Amino acid sequence: MRKLSSPMIRLAVAASLLFVAATSFAQPRDKDAISPDEKAATLAKVETMLNQMAFVPGTDFKTWPDMVKKHGEQIEKTKTVGEFTGVVNSVMNSFGFSHIVLFSPEAFTARNTQSRAGIGIRIEIETGGLRVVNVFPGSPAAEVGLQPGDLIFEADGKAVKSTAELAGDVGQTSSIKLRRGTEVKTLSVTRRQYSTVLPETVEWNGDIAVLKVPTFDAGYNIDNVDALMVQISGRAKGVVLDLRGNGGGRVTNLQHLASYFLNSAEQPLGTFVGKGEVMRYTQTHGPSVDPIEIASKTALKVKASKNKNGIRLTVPVSCLIDSGSGSASEMMASALREQLSSKLYGRKTAGAVLASVIMPLRDDLGFALQFPVTDYVTIKGMRIEGNPIVPDKEFPIAKFGEQDSALSTAIQELGVVKMLAFAG
Repeated sequence: MRKLSSPMIRLAVAASLLFVAATSFAQPRDKDAISPDEKAATLAKVETMLNQMAFVPGTDFKTWPDMVKKHGEQIEKTKTVGEFTGVVNSVMNSFGFSHIVLFSPEAFTARNTQSRAGIGIRIEIETGGLRVVNVFPGSPAAEVGLQPGDLIFEADGKAVKSTAELAGDVGQTSSIKLRRGTEVKTLSVTRRQYSTVLPETVEWNGDIAVLKVPTFDAGYNIDNVDALMVQISGRAKGVVLDLRGNGGGRVTNLQHLASYFLNSAEQPLGTFVGKGEVMRYTQTHGPSVDPIEIASKTALKVKASKNKNGIRLTVPVSCLIDSGSGSASEMMASALREQLSSKLYGRKTAGAVLASVIMPLRDDLGFALQFPVTDYVTIKGMRIEGNPIVPDKEFPIAKFGEQDSALSTAIQELGVVKMLAFAG
């Protein structure tokens, strides 16, 4: 995230150092009881952290105590760590922007270890149930044969309308019903711990490379990406970058991937707008909380870094996005569109781009808080937060057995671009 002299980077480094300490002892589970004193202490630490470090242009975090008070009865009724975390996060949603989340001790540990307990799927909610988008390799879901495109509509005899109906404890077995095309299947799946890491992959359609990057977070493997890009640079006449389901992560990882597509000196991605940028703008131009206006007068830009291979592709590039594409993924997709005129295919993104850090509250239980520290504006002046990126061509999620229309269209149209370039 920017240069090492940036206050945001220093804050992020401090947080990462605390991650190790936070996972070195047993943490309570979401179903464990939480006392009134523990709730009060957690809320007090959240208030302190928001007031001292959080920042979004135009937002007054001193309103947090009043927001909590308004939901005081709901908070008082919570009995478990999970219930308390859920209510607090519903209060945080009242701010109306992303990247402000209270992590329960269990969720924080899962994030740090890149594993969690459950059945191992990523879904999108539909009217008739939950559509399976991804199945994590080696997960319980993979072992019983769940597949992308399946529509889960029942679990343990009850209709499934949200992820809550699929939640359960480690070791608990559930009977789920799903539709796979015209067929109805019943599967028995037992929840356990599984890895949430999905490796980057490349598949080929002739000389078109389809590069899938599932995350920019801790699971992003720089060495693997470097190796894949060597393959791509030696063979590809076009690249489809698949960022569907990539919820973002570390900006440094984004900058690494961007180095294979963008010229760092001439093709910046966008602008971070934090406290420093607002102060400098105010001193020179007068008061403003408009991120777009402030970004237009800010010299420091987010740029691609360098990769060890010294490779920068010059072939046509397209990008796949969906509602699971957020944060760093949206930064990448918008930069490809604005700097390379890349076409975007799929569904609109999450619209959630605030650079943030995650820090332990350093309480007795092990809660952690994610909070925003800067806004972001693309190089052509689009504030993505609250404004999802709309693809050039929109396609519904593929049901089981259906063609991935977003991918096939991207490949087909890249082939046309390639032929025109060759003819020229």
